[in-house]
Amino acid sequence: MIVSVSASAADTLTIVLGGDVLFDRGVRKVINDHGYDHLFSGIAPVLHEADAAVVNLECPLTMRHRSVKKKYIFRGDTIAAAAMHRAGITHAALANNHSVDQGLLGLVDTWQSLADNSISAIGYSTSPDSLLKPALIEAKGITVALFNAVTIPIENWLTLPAEGKPAICSTSADSLAAAVNRFHIARPEVPIVVFVHWGKEFTFSPVMQQQIGAAALVRAGATAVIGQHPHVVQPQQILGRVPVWYSIGNLVFDQKPAECNKAQLVRLRFTDKGMIGYDTIPVQIEECRPIAY
Repeated sequence: MIVSVSASAADTLTIVLGGDVLFDRGVRKVINDHGYDHLFSGIAPVLHEADAAVVNLECPLTMRHRSVKKKYIFRGDTIAAAAMHRAGITHAALANNHSVDQGLLGLVDTWQSLADNSISAIGYSTSPDSLLKPALIEAKGITVALFNAVTIPIENWLTLPAEGKPAICSTSADSLAAAVNRFHIARPEVPIVVFVHWGKEFTFSPVMQQQIGAAALVRAGATAVIGQHPHVVQPQQILGRVPVWYSIGNLVFDQKPAECNKAQLVRLRFTDKGMIGYDTIPVQIEECRPIAY
């Protein structure tokens, strides 16, 4: 999949990545009271300044109610995709433990809702051979590869991937690293960003599986690694020359603990020579609404 964008500077491609976005539970009440655009108003300027903006979509977007049996079941309305587009979001990561909360038909509805609003669904495919292939972001002669996968167990997994069936990229860290390495060998000139759903919820330090996985991804050729799922911010680390954000926390979410309302946006900058810089933008979530500082 190739998504062409217009770079903000003539020779620079900027990508911003944010954490978990939910449109259910307490967030739904905020939407009913204030509207969708209110949710994103505190980060939309940052997202619009970037050439590509990526978030983890933590719920299916569907009008169906086909819930699977699990503890936490989420659903957002399809209209949410239009609000995401208005906010400047260009890519939605579906490789997580909630995308199949409304069954496979709900997953297809999610993909369709995003596509109808010019948002690329990553970590999703109807072809098993494509699940571990990156999305390519291209502009001004610059190409960046974007991998998305979930490496934690998925509750009530519905079906194994098969040709023609919708699926998310649920795999091991080793398999993800192998896919990154294959791409790196084939196209060594292309920077590789890995956006991965991993770790343990509500832990402030990366667990051993994250640390081992990050090291494997760096050895495989990753240029930057950004994690989500723990719902809190975990430390950033430099492995060799590669920045790793083990968890950037929530983004649009309704959890009450103070630490769950501290988050980050990660901004990466590329030229045709590779990644030239990055920074971390602090975010405070107030009544489900993220505000960048």
